[in-house]
Amino acid sequence: MIKLRSKPWRRVIGAVTAAVLLGAGQAAALETTPGDPTNSAYTSEPLRVMTWNVCGEAGGLGPWSTGYCPDRNTRLPDDSATLKKAYDVAHLVNQENADAVLLQEVCAGTLNSTRPGLPDNPSQLDQILRLLTPTGAWTAVSAVTPRSSDGKSSCRNTLSGDVSVAILVKGDVEWSRETPLPVPAEAQQPVPGKVLCAGVAGWETHLCTTHLTNYGDLPADVAAYRAQVDTVAGQVDDFRSVILGGDFNTRQKDRLQPLYRTMAECDQQSYHAGDVPDETTKVTHSWTAAPASSTVPEGSLVQGATQTSKIDYLFATAGFGACDSRPDLADNADYSYAAQPGCLYSETTRTSCVPSGTSDHAPLLGSVNGGPLLHWPLRDASSHSGTVKGGVGWSPDHGGTAVLDGSTGEIVTSGPVVDTTRSFTVSAWAKVDAGAGTSVVLAQDGSYISGMMLWFNKPDSTWRFGLPASDIPTWNVHQAISATAAVPGRWTHLTGTFDASNGAVTLYVDGVPAGSANHPDRWSAEGPFTVGRDKVSGRPNGFWKGSVQAVEVYGYPMTAAQVASAAGSLTAPTRTATTPATDKNGSGCHVGSYSAGDFGTVSSTTPDLTAHVSHPDPSREVWAEFSIWDNTDSTQPIRLGGPGSASGKVTGDGTVSVRPTLTAGHKYGWYARTVDGSSSPSPTGAVCHFTVAPAP
Repeated sequence: MIKLRSKPWRRVIGAVTAAVLLGAGQAAALETTPGDPTNSAYTSEPLRVMTWNVCGEAGGLGPWSTGYCPDRNTRLPDDSATLKKAYDVAHLVNQENADAVLLQEVCAGTLNSTRPGLPDNPSQLDQILRLLTPTGAWTAVSAVTPRSSDGKSSCRNTLSGDVSVAILVKGDVEWSRETPLPVPAEAQQPVPGKVLCAGVAGWETHLCTTHLTNYGDLPADVAAYRAQVDTVAGQVDDFRSVILGGDFNTRQKDRLQPLYRTMAECDQQSYHAGDVPDETTKVTHSWTAAPASSTVPEGSLVQGATQTSKIDYLFATAGFGACDSRPDLADNADYSYAAQPGCLYSETTRTSCVPSGTSDHAPLLGSVNGGPLLHWPLRDASSHSGTVKGGVGWSPDHGGTAVLDGSTGEIVTSGPVVDTTRSFTVSAWAKVDAGAGTSVVLAQDGSYISGMMLWFNKPDSTWRFGLPASDIPTWNVHQAISATAAVPGRWTHLTGTFDASNGAVTLYVDGVPAGSANHPDRWSAEGPFTVGRDKVSGRPNGFWKGSVQAVEVYGYPMTAAQVASAAGSLTAPTRTATTPATDKNGSGCHVGSYSAGDFGTVSSTTPDLTAHVSHPDPSREVWAEFSIWDNTDSTQPIRLGGPGSASGKVTGDGTVSVRPTLTAGHKYGWYARTVDGSSSPSPTGAVCHFTVAPAP
C-alpha cells in the first residue's frame, strides 16, 4: 500500500462543516472497520468520484496494435521527469475537484525502479500522487492485475511497477483488501484479476474497483464472466455504503444485473439540459497499413471501422446527483498520412504517432449522494454551527427546539450551503405559532432575493417551497403550494426538493407530496443559508414565529420514497462498537462475513455492545434490540427481540448498549436494529465479529 501521511482531510462547504452532527435521517456508518477506533468520525458525505482505465501499459508500438495505449512512455516536453499520462490524470482530478479516483491498468509499485540508468523512476501511480499532494492529503492503495494473456504483470521499458488497479483518495486509506477473480480452467490467462476495496478514515463510504475479463459469448464464457461479477457483488455486499467503479468489459447490462439490483449506476439518466445517458467510455479504431501507391508511402495508415461503447461503469449504494463521461479524453486522433505523415506502420520501431487523448477509455465522473451537507438538530444552543441573531430561544418541546420571535430571530451561516443551480433537498421540523404572519422556515440569500425559500404563507395558511426566476427586487417565484392548510401549533415535517435535470420543484408535508411547480431558470444564490427568514427586495423578510428543529440540506433531490423514509421510518443503528478492545486498531470488530475469519479482539467477557440510534421525530423515545451469537459453539445468549436484547431508551437519538456475559476465547457475531415500540423495527445493521481474549 502506498501511503502519504498527513492531516485527515475534511470537507467544508462555505464556512459550514459538512455533516455538522449526525442524527435522524442520516445514513451514517454501520461499520467499525479498522481505521476509526472510536467510531466517532464517520460521516456520509457527498463524494466526487472518477473511474478511468488509463491503459498505462497496454498495446504495442502504434495505433495499428490491439489495445494501443496513447502516451505510454511519453514525458512532458518541459519536464523530462514527469510522465504525461500521470500529469493528465492528476490535472483532471484537480480540475474536477475529485475526492476519490478508481484506476485500472495503471503502473504501480517499484519494479524496475533500480534498473541501470534509471536511478529515479517512479511508477505512474507514484507520480500521480506526487502531483496531487500539493492540492490536499492524498493516499492510495493498489493491487496487481495481469497485463495480458501471458499472465505477466510487470510494466515494460522505462516504466516502473506492475499493471494494477488502484484506489486514490483525498484522505487517509486505513484499510484495504484484494480478492482474486475466478478464472476458467481453460483460460489462457493463468493469473486472476482482482477486486480491490478500501476504507478511508472518517468516511462511511467504502470504495471498490476492478477490471473484469470478457471471455466471449459461448455459454461457458458467459458463466465464467458471471462468476467474476458474482465475486465482485459478494465483496461490495459487505459494506452498507459503497462506491464501485471499473472496466467491466461488457456492453450488456443484463450481465451486470446483480449489481444493478443493489446499487445505482451513475449514467442511467440525464442530469441537466443537453446531458444524455449511457455516454461512450471506450473508443476503438481499426488502423491498417496501406500498400505502396502513388498517393501515400507504404506503411501509411488507413482507418477502418470505428467502434464506440460503454464498458466502464460507476455504481453506488447512495445513488448519484450527477454523472458525466469525458469521451474527449479518449484517443480519437487521425493517424492517416494526410494528417500525420510521420506515423507509419512498424512492428519494430516506434514512429511519430501523436494521439489526441490520454487513453483508449474515457473517464467516468459521478457525484455520489451522501448524508446532509448541513444538519442542525437545533435542540439547544450548541447543536448548530451558525450565528444566532436577535430573538432566538430554546425549549425542551418536541425533544428540544429553537424558538424564534417572528421579528428579529435568525440563525445564519457565513456562506452558501445550497447550490441553487443544481439539484438539492432541504427539510425541517416546524411548528408555526397561532397568529403568526407569513413566516420563513429556511432560505438562502441572493443579492436581492433568496435563491430558495421554505415558508408558511399567512393569507391562505399554506406551506410553500419556491425558487425565484432571477435575482431581482421584484417577486417572481416558482412555488410549490400545499393543497391543504397548515395547522398552527402542530409539529410538521417539511421537505422541498429541486431536480435540476427537469426543473421540478416539489413540496412534501409529513413525507407526502403536497405540491409541485416548474423552475426552468438557473441562477446562483451565493449568500448565507438562513433559518428564520428570507430576503426580498434586498432586505430581511418573513421572520419566523414559532419553533424549528432538525434542519437538513442535501446535495441531491430526494425521491418520494426517500422523503417518506426520512419523515417517518426508523433507520438501522449507526456507529456500532464492541469495547473494551485490545486489538491494535482499537475497534474490537470486523465487518464482513464469518467465513473471512478476520475478527477484532475484546479483553472482557462482559463487553459493552454499543450503537447509536435515532428517531425521525425528535420527541420520541427510541432504543435498540441486539442479537449476538457464538460462532464457536453455536449458542445464542441474546436473541433479537427476546429477553435481554433491548437496550436502554433515549429521546430522539443517542448511544445505547447491552452487556452480555460471554466465554473467554470464543468468537462472536452481533448486530442491532432500532425500535420505538409502535413503528416497524428498522433493518438490522451490518454484522460485527469479534473474539473474546483467552483467559490468562
